[in-house]
Amino acid sequence: MSRSLRHIAVQLDYYMSAQFAGIALACRRGIYEKAGLKVNLLPSCPPGDEAAVVCGGFSKDASQLHVGSMEQNTLLPAALGTAGGHDVKAVAAMFGRSPLCLAALPSVGLKSKLHGNPHGNGLRIAAHSDTVDLLKRILPGADVLDVPRDQKLTELKQGGVDAVQAYDVMETLRLEQ
Repeated sequence: MSRSLRHIAVQLDYYMSAQFAGIALACRRGIYEKAGLKVNLLPSCPPGDEAAVVCGGFSKDASQLHVGSMEQNTLLPAALGTAGGHDVKAVAAMFGRSPLCLAALPSVGLKSKLHGNPHGNGLRIAAHSDTVDLLKRILPGADVLDVPRDQKLTELKQGGVDAVQAYDVMETLRLEQ
């Protein structure tokens, strides 16, 4: 006896990486299908557009459930109504704490530069466009620059910035290489 599967469209907020290992493993091993779910991973979208993509998908096809993951700093504006009038809600966290961090080369001595300087005075930090405001609130004395994702590590390695926004699930590993 076969049963019909409940279709779910999933919008990830970043490319498939270690942070989505649980989702990838469940897809690969058929765990969702065994639970009666057919999961469709949607193509990546520009950062911050996840809520609009999910809501747009639901508007076009309400027969499937549409869910997504997004950074907390982009979720809040979406939940406050900037997602085209759709009701956006946070239902779970991917991690127990945010993997958002600052990464620097060892020669910069970031930890010692921040010790006794909690506002980050004098630091130049490269960040994604959707995280600039958040980092400016955390480190109001720092010069937080909007740098394209594919250029920030080059800026760091060439000494253009003291630190970069990173996610401690993959980018810090890339820096070690």
